[in-house]
Amino acid sequence: MLKKSAAAVLALSMVIGIAGCDIFGVRKEMGAVDGVIKEYAKALQTLDEEKLLDLTVFDESDSGYDEIKDCFVFDGNAEYIMDVYEATASTIALNANSNSIRIDGDKASIDFDYSIVNWKPLFEGPGESSADLVKAIRKSNDLKSVKGGLEFTKVDGEWKISEIKYLAELLSFTEAWPNLENKEWPTMPTEDTEPTDEPTFPTGTQFADSYGKAINAYLELLEKNKTAIKEVEEQYHYNPVGVFDINEDGLPELLFLASDGVEPAYMSTLYVYTYNEFAGEAVKVIEVPNIIYMAADGGYFLLYKTPDRIVVTHAGGELVKFQYWTEIYNYNWNLIDSYRRVILTEPTETEEIETFEYYEADHAITEEQYNKVFKEDLANTVVILAKNYTPEPYDVEYPLAGKPAYEFMGYETAYAYVKSLQP
Repeated sequence: MLKKSAAAVLALSMVIGIAGCDIFGVRKEMGAVDGVIKEYAKALQTLDEEKLLDLTVFDESDSGYDEIKDCFVFDGNAEYIMDVYEATASTIALNANSNSIRIDGDKASIDFDYSIVNWKPLFEGPGESSADLVKAIRKSNDLKSVKGGLEFTKVDGEWKISEIKYLAELLSFTEAWPNLENKEWPTMPTEDTEPTDEPTFPTGTQFADSYGKAINAYLELLEKNKTAIKEVEEQYHYNPVGVFDINEDGLPELLFLASDGVEPAYMSTLYVYTYNEFAGEAVKVIEVPNIIYMAADGGYFLLYKTPDRIVVTHAGGELVKFQYWTEIYNYNWNLIDSYRRVILTEPTETEEIETFEYYEADHAITEEQYNKVFKEDLANTVVILAKNYTPEPYDVEYPLAGKPAYEFMGYETAYAYVKSLQP
């Protein structure tokens, strides 16, 4: 469960008082370091070499600088398969918990694991074209883990990265050439000529046509909801947009959090849109109102997928009654089940007494029945699509702490990314 007991809070207060530790100052510094980590993840996902270097203390005489530069040295003709490298990079996620950040004066560090699409078998192919390989990368749920870690130094009041561990291993795909049946790569144009053989998205197929229409529809949705999406980003400091092929049909879905239109953004809703080829438009398939809100003790959520189910859990409430709601969808976007667990807390003079209730739809079930559902889904989880907290060991959802997670993007980054997907 998310809330702490009064006894635990009292014990923590006693520890702080005895140690004389500035816990709030430490938390503030951890938040600042966490912000750098998120920017670092975005730079990796977009292969933004300049942004990556800006986050570090490295200059041209440092080995860390050389390592980053080496990771971004591409063969001359790689321009024509950059879409493959970019698609691979977009799958990178840092499975890092901000609570794992270690602060020691003006030094900080964190160890974590990266997840990235298992690109080697896809590159080994053979594939028909780079466009086909990009689709296979985006569709793949086969992820691999790579060790990672960062060290930081505080410079002029700003946290900077001073060491990056295992970066070359993570970005080793930038040195690999995919095995494509079409090996007639065009040469780079000379300075006084214009490129005449730019790569294009396959045309003349129903899928290609639908893909392009889906991307254009998502751009319209982002433009239409720009203000509401950015309000969430600014109010909650949470990246609010994701693009992911959730149901594995070859067409990505658009996910975003948007405010209710009232400033400040006290409440916001999660939306998932997919492109319906028969309707010829983007349609809303999941909507969860008030998934984040400022009042009381609430606004926690997890969205994850198994090989055949999509699960969204959101939680909130008050001290005396805290609830988790879970809706489960199949890959046709049909709601197939809903569950609820309720934590009732009765404070006494010496302790807090907690009781638990479990429901399937509106029917009471046993704890064993409830846990069986979640045990199976959690064990089979392929990827966490969105979250704003990491489950604790006493949470039913704790097994998700070891699962790969997709990183949402800020509005501007997401819009540029979706635009780059246009055929």
